[in-house]
Amino acid sequence: MRICLVGTVSPPDEARKVMAHNLLSILAKECDVTFFDLQRLLSLDEWDKVKKFKPDVIHAIMAASPFSFLLTRILQRMCKNPKTVMFSPIIPFRGYSHGLWFAFSSLLEPTVPLIKPDLVLTQSAEAEATYRRLGCNVMPFVYSGVDLDRFHPISSAEKKELRARYEVESDKFVILHVGSVRKWRNVECLKKIQEDDENQVFLVGRPATKYERDVTELLERAGVMVTHAYNPKIEEFYALSDCYMFPTTDAAGSIDIPLSVLEAMACGLPVVSTRFGGLPQIFSEADGFYYADVAEFPDRLKLLKSQGAAVKTRELVFPYSWENIAQNLLNVYEGLLS
Repeated sequence: MRICLVGTVSPPDEARKVMAHNLLSILAKECDVTFFDLQRLLSLDEWDKVKKFKPDVIHAIMAASPFSFLLTRILQRMCKNPKTVMFSPIIPFRGYSHGLWFAFSSLLEPTVPLIKPDLVLTQSAEAEATYRRLGCNVMPFVYSGVDLDRFHPISSAEKKELRARYEVESDKFVILHVGSVRKWRNVECLKKIQEDDENQVFLVGRPATKYERDVTELLERAGVMVTHAYNPKIEEFYALSDCYMFPTTDAAGSIDIPLSVLEAMACGLPVVSTRFGGLPQIFSEADGFYYADVAEFPDRLKLLKSQGAAVKTRELVFPYSWENIAQNLLNVYEGLLS
C-alpha cells in the first residue's frame, strides 16, 4: 500500500503537527509512505514528488474544510484518483465570530458536496452530524493518540527536581493546562483556581497560535505561571504537575479529543474536564477522570484533593497509543481499497 500524508510536522507544537509527526514515522514502518508538506505548498518539486509516488491513498491531516477538500481533490486528480481521507479536528463552519478562516470556511460551505473526499473521520457527534449533512461519507474514528513512552509517570524525586528547574514551589498543588492562551480556550477561569493559596496554576501556551495579551496579563496578575516558548520537552510540565484541567467549552477552542488530555492521563495525572467534544464518547468518570461544569471546577478540585483516591488514568489511554491509532488507520485504508 502506498500512502501520501498531507500536513505539517515541524515544529510539532500543536495537535495536527503532532498527529502528522507520529503517524508518518509509524506508518512508514508498515508500508510505502510519502509526505506532502504544506509548508512547501508553492514548491513544484513537492507536487511532482507526490505525482511520481502514485499513492493508493491520500490522507490529509489538517482541518476538514473547503480549503483542505479542494487541495485533496486536486492531488487526487493529479495522481489518477487514489482514495482520499480527511480528519475533522475542528469544525470550520462557525460563522464570522472566530476570525477569517472560520468566516471564509462558512462562506464556502456550499461547495463541500462538490469537492468532498472519499471519507471523513470524525471524533464527535457534532462533527459526524455536520459532515453527514454536507453529503460526506463519514466514519466515527478516534485519531487522537499519545506516545506512551514519552509521556509517563515519574518518581517523587524527579518531580522535585523538575519543580526546582522551572521555579515552581515544591509544596504547592500544581494544576496544569496546555493549550493556546485565548478566550476560545476559556482559560480565564483558571484565575479562580489560583486564588487558593495551596494551588499553583501552570499554563503552557501554544506558540503556534496568537496570544491574547489581555488574557495572559489577567492570569499572570493573579499568580498563574504562563510560559510562551515552545519546549520540545513538554512532557516535563506534565511530570511536575499534580492535576490537569481542561476548561474549554467553545468547540473552536480545541480539537474534538484534545491531545493534552491524553498526554496528562498517560503521565498518570488526575484530570478534571468539561464534557468537551468527543471526550464523553471514550471516557466515563472513573479512576481519576472527572467531568464538571466550569463553575464546579474549584469544588471538584477540593474533593479530588481530599479524597486521595487511586488514579489509574494511564491505563485508560492504553488503547490510544499512536501505534494502535496507526494500525486502525491501516484497516480503514484497506477497507477503502477493497
